[in-house]
Amino acid sequence: MYGGTPGGIMAAIQAATMKKKVILLEPTAHVGGMMSNGLTKTDASPRTNVYGGLVAAFLRQARNHYRSADPVRIYFESHWAEQTFKTGLSRAGVVVRYGQRITTVTRSGRQLKRVRMTTGEEYCADIFIDASYEGDLMARSGVSTIIGRESSSKYGESAAGVQRINYPTVGPNDIEIKVDPYVKQGDPRSGLLPGVIDTGQLAIGSADKSLMAFNYRFCITRTGQKVPFTKPQNYDPLRYETTARFLRAAQNAGVKISATHFTGGGVTVNGQQDVNSTPYFSTNVWHIGYSYVVGNEAKRNAIRNMVRDHILGLMWFATTDPRVPAHVRELTAQYGLCANEFQDNGNFPRQIYVRQARRLVGQLVLTQNDLQNKTRFPDSIGLGYYPMDEHGMIRTVKAGYIADESRESISVGPYQIPYRAMLPKPTQLINLIVPIALSTSHAAYTSVRVEPTYMVLGQAAGAAAALATNGDASGVNIIKLRKTLAAAGQIME
Repeated sequence: MYGGTPGGIMAAIQAATMKKKVILLEPTAHVGGMMSNGLTKTDASPRTNVYGGLVAAFLRQARNHYRSADPVRIYFESHWAEQTFKTGLSRAGVVVRYGQRITTVTRSGRQLKRVRMTTGEEYCADIFIDASYEGDLMARSGVSTIIGRESSSKYGESAAGVQRINYPTVGPNDIEIKVDPYVKQGDPRSGLLPGVIDTGQLAIGSADKSLMAFNYRFCITRTGQKVPFTKPQNYDPLRYETTARFLRAAQNAGVKISATHFTGGGVTVNGQQDVNSTPYFSTNVWHIGYSYVVGNEAKRNAIRNMVRDHILGLMWFATTDPRVPAHVRELTAQYGLCANEFQDNGNFPRQIYVRQARRLVGQLVLTQNDLQNKTRFPDSIGLGYYPMDEHGMIRTVKAGYIADESRESISVGPYQIPYRAMLPKPTQLINLIVPIALSTSHAAYTSVRVEPTYMVLGQAAGAAAALATNGDASGVNIIKLRKTLAAAGQIME
């Protein structure tokens, strides 16, 4: 099993409780993925009867530990999540190997036989599960994958492909804010500011290689447990020129800038805040996803460091730059990084927020229409429930001003996810299950991509792996799989 993400952990625990020998290979020194790296406002469903099984058990532990009565806003601390995951793995008898980053695989016909790691170690198995955010195991296995967006005509999806670019709008009246994109304002010859590219409006509905913006979900506090923000060594004010111009243009339009513009209002527990991106010119870094996904580890590390520097520099900008309104600077300066988190990484999260990477093109591709029409699947192994929420895709220029391509969220109710969406085509591989980078369209993935859904899929993958005979995940008896999951508390209807 590759990837100690929450989905990978659920898969490992479920398979181990079914008396299978499980080895969980984690590329870093920590398990828990995003949930032990800042994403502590986990997107739990506001409806009952959506998440059961191991997901519900984890959320129940968090609610009890932090004495929360709220059935929806179930928050926790990153270090608590990691320790809780580790305890669960240990109790289930899962063997965890850290620092195991995959390099190559060995196949025989339609089966994976072993994987080789950067440590030089090799691991063999009857069934493999790729629970990484990036889908690295499946990519090296040679199964069909995709990076980016399909065209709207591919699956008949309105939310597919390139969307219309628009100027930022703010306030209750959606006032358009026009921000000059050039290093020297009004002079295209001076070049574009950092974070802006020159594609302009591409053909609506066309396919492309764009991925959602990446960031880190970092923790801040203004309690005594804080580490003050400091100026990064390679701080470059030009990186935040778009932010400064946006703030000035918004104020000129009569829009009051919230004091929490940079910190947000994401209070969780024990004085911590889970900081995500705000809509415009924030912690998100655009146009880096494809390079990250296809890059080697050196390239990925460079991107991780760049995004970290961008975020730390943004907080320094927010607390010191005179172009930031005084009331915003004063509030932001009250915060700092959480001293009790990520102590081996300068109190900054270790896991970059990979909102999407590769996706499997498997036995069934889950689409926008399946989510919205609530398609019923005979091999449903769990439910997903989250809006089709797409973060920034393209930041470019329209008639001399910055325009963003980022569609509005699309609401969907609980929907079924079929087992086939986790399986490669049977002509390619039969002993690989992919619960994270699974087979969906880009549009559908903007909903599937949340940790509780990954955990649901992970538990199903673990059960399927335990039930597979002769290393054939495709041949798992669906009735038996669904009965096994139901007995474990999974909700599939």
